Amino acid sequence: MFFFLDSSRWHAWWSYDSGISGPNYWGMLNQNWTLCKRGRNQSPVNIEPKALLFDPSLTPLEISGSAITGVLVNKGHSLTLDVELASHWSRGVNISGGPLSYTYRVSQLRVHFSHSDTDGSEHTVEGKGFSAEVSNTTNPHFERIHRALDDVLYKGEQREISYLELRGLFPPTDHYMTYEGSLTHPACHETVTWIIYNKPVYISSVQIAGLRRLKQDTKSNPVLLMAGNIRPVQPLNQRTIRTNINLGEGACSMERDINYAVNHNYFQYQRESYHFP
Repeated sequence: MFFFLDSSRWHAWWSYDSGISGPNYWGMLNQNWTLCKRGRNQSPVNIEPKALLFDPSLTPLEISGSAITGVLVNKGHSLTLDVELASHWSRGVNISGGPLSYTYRVSQLRVHFSHSDTDGSEHTVEGKGFSAEVSNTTNPHFERIHRALDDVLYKGEQREISYLELRGLFPPTDHYMTYEGSLTHPACHETVTWIIYNKPVYISSVQIAGLRRLKQDTKSNPVLLMAGNIRPVQPLNQRTIRTNINLGEGACSMERDINYAVNHNYFQYQRESYHFP
């Protein structure tokens, strides 16, 4: 016999660890999180380059607007920047193009990272995690976040950040892979279009060390580190991962043969969030 525990209690108690609060148990301990266990479109996934589907209709992403302001928050499980959607000096940053059917306003940045430089990514390629891309040069765009880390060492602490250049947190490439997946934390809603670039963003060893100092808990109980907030890869379950990278004649590809007219007065497309690792 199995009992669900009170959802309000588990809302704060879940973790990325291997114990009973970890990813393998998310969908078993809270009735609102059953997708974490039973969902067929979960994330992250392993990417096999030979199985990628070349889609020539995937255009480069378009970013309109540049600087953002918001509140950097240590939420215990992750470091987030909750973006102010509009202010007297900025109307926010919009992202469109690529696999996106509409224009979307950036509302939150979420940072995932590991204890080491060998497995710092959520998604893997041929079973291997991406290494943390560490350089000797400080990333000037990430530096605004790095300077604020001392003020958000513990869960619940926050610090306002202004004039963060979002473009500088994207790699200098138009090539990416994309698929339909889920959030990588409870309740694992399958409402995410993942866009995974083929190049990294570089940060310095000092900047990554600053992230690894962050704690999961409050200042009165600073035991666990936030580093390692990475969910294990999930089954792909026949999903297709598309790319705008032409891998050559041996790769699968798709072309448009038929065009359909859509009455936009009756067409709705519902996606809740977009992630740009």
